[in-house]
Amino acid sequence: IDQANLERGMGVIKKHYARSVERKSKTQAQVDKFLSLITPASTYDALAQCDIVVEAVFENMALKKKIFVSLDEVCKPGCLLATNTSRLNIDEIASSTKRPQDVIGCHFFSPANVMRLLENVRGSKSSPSTIATAMAFGRKIKKVTCLVGNCDGFVANRVMGVSGAAELANTGFLPHQVDAGS
Repeated sequence: IDQANLERGMGVIKKHYARSVERKSKTQAQVDKFLSLITPASTYDALAQCDIVVEAVFENMALKKKIFVSLDEVCKPGCLLATNTSRLNIDEIASSTKRPQDVIGCHFFSPANVMRLLENVRGSKSSPSTIATAMAFGRKIKKVTCLVGNCDGFVANRVMGVSGAAELANTGFLPHQVDAGS
């Protein structure tokens, strides 16, 4: 992880919190507390004792799988490994680990600091404990959290038409055929 990018990311976080203070939606004391909870790190080893790790790189399957190989090596057993993806296959990402039962999708809508919706995407091997932890995590960070299945575009993007479902329906496919991926 590049130190300059890490510093840039922390700068963005601080800027967002500064705006919250300006708008009076948070006090400076609250912001100081929140910032004290963030430990910037440039190595995966720093994540070794985390209970939950949320990867949030851009939508590139090869890169996400490479990251999950590293997370699998350093994170403690039972650590929830989440990917923030809006469309990529959770099972494929989980297959890069030796613990697919600990992997789940956490689709944060952009901008994540404003949008309240969080789609937790269960993979075929996501354990009940992983699902329950992801749901509790969403509630803890004050998101409107829903559990969805692992399909192209998940639910919200399909409803908004990002998946192309509307185009299929407009060309004559019946709703049950669109849902089945026919």
